Amino acid sequence: MKKNLIFTIIAFFLLSSFPNYAFATDEGLNEKESLMAALWQQTSSEYRALCYQAFNVARDRIQMDLTKEWAKPRAVIIDLDETVIFNAKFNATGIIRYQEYPKEFYEWIASGEATLIPGAREFLKFIYKEGYEIFYVTNRRDECTDITLQQIIDLGLPQADSEHLLMRGTDHTKQGRRDKVNEDYAVILYIGDNSVDFLGDYYSGSIEERKALTDSVQAKWGRKFIILPNPMHGSWQKALYYGVGQLSNKEKIHYKASLLDIIE
Repeated sequence: MKKNLIFTIIAFFLLSSFPNYAFATDEGLNEKESLMAALWQQTSSEYRALCYQAFNVARDRIQMDLTKEWAKPRAVIIDLDETVIFNAKFNATGIIRYQEYPKEFYEWIASGEATLIPGAREFLKFIYKEGYEIFYVTNRRDECTDITLQQIIDLGLPQADSEHLLMRGTDHTKQGRRDKVNEDYAVILYIGDNSVDFLGDYYSGSIEERKALTDSVQAKWGRKFIILPNPMHGSWQKALYYGVGQLSNKEKIHYKASLLDIIE
């Protein structure tokens, strides 16, 4: 009861403080409690610092790898959205108004307005120069393959071609595509913003199962796995509703508040 009252007060303050904004309704696909996450992504120096830090660590690992010998050609597997491509403007728009997905996301891809994540361009150019194959493994749907390919070409990404762009197909966990690359290459680094970018078992796990899996591969974070910050979306949100039935958007907000560990 106490949690629900606190949330109601916060929601009332947000709606009354911004009368000129048409926030997405409870029936919309995006939720207004993402406001602070969007602000942090767009405005904070901390977000940019974490991105630079991730790519600096990745570069250090590559420089160490260059001293080694491998039987196969070397490769890096990297995600696109919120790892290489900065979609903050699109993400934030859904907080202010309703967005029709995936139609408007495809329009966003084709618009040419997306930019690169801080540090991504320099890192990708570095590993390309050092002879690494770069595989862009994305969970974008196959129907947007052409506009995605054109987008990475326009952004000037190295090896921006159909051979190195691996779309979702039926492989929602990405594990099948990673395994396929591993058949022919020594994959030195996996880089992403979502745990599914590293291990397929994250895709359908509960909160506790995902935490346990993260702990089980503790030694790989910052060494084999390089993760970037993304508070806006990802498979972590799916885990919130693990084992929970269908909820309305209003019920989801209260349910998520109930998951918080707070001082009683």
